[in-house]
Amino acid sequence: MMPFFSSQSLASAAAASVLSILVVGALAFSAVGYVEWSSGVNLTHFMGRTAVDASTPVLPLKGRTGCEQGNRPLPALSLPLE
Repeated sequence: MMPFFSSQSLASAAAASVLSILVVGALAFSAVGYVEWSSGVNLTHFMGRTAVDASTPVLPLKGRTGCEQGNRPLPALSLPLE
């Protein structure tokens, strides 16, 4: 009676399994590395865009803002209350 699996087919199946585990591990490692790299680049880009530029005028917190809409009184609410 012949065995269902020969020792050679078991060895090749084990090698294929090990190889596939290594490939999946390499893909996962490269994906994590890419996400960390792109997050660092995006953070640097974001921080550079949010830095206060010396040429940008700062608006006052109180008083006139230069916007005509902002200096008008709010309209009265004229909805019927039921």
